[in-house]
Amino acid sequence: MAVEKQQVLYDAPGYLNRPDQPWYVTVEGDSIVARWKWMDAIFFAPHEVNNEVRDYTFTVTLKDNYKWKEVDRSEESSSGANFSNGQLSFGGSKNTFKGKQSGKSVQFGIGADRGSGAVGLVGFKFDTEAVKAPIRAFLSSAGWKKAGLFG
Repeated sequence: MAVEKQQVLYDAPGYLNRPDQPWYVTVEGDSIVARWKWMDAIFFAPHEVNNEVRDYTFTVTLKDNYKWKEVDRSEESSSGANFSNGQLSFGGSKNTFKGKQSGKSVQFGIGADRGSGAVGLVGFKFDTEAVKAPIRAFLSSAGWKKAGLFG
């Protein structure tokens, strides 16, 4: 027998949040929302400085039929300054994705990680399954199933 929706939502943060993981879970309405700011750094190159922020959100919405739907969202923003040929220029970009995604990424650069304060060679590792697998396992252990294409 499946655990009732309100109990699953109540239990999710306590069960899923751990001090040794880089992401955290909140509950918003009928959804369990995992957020991971996996990159937040300033990178340096001989003639430029770039500010990079990359966020990933995995949202699982519980339905009334003991099934869940899930959606991924990633957002990347970058801004920087470049000094070349005696001229200073500024620029920036922002990209957002919402849908289904799966991926891994490892990045390194010379810079400063704002989270740890480390300066020098900084690295960032990202894997969507690191977030998805524990949430899916938690819901499955509570008797819930992932909804198919039509519900």
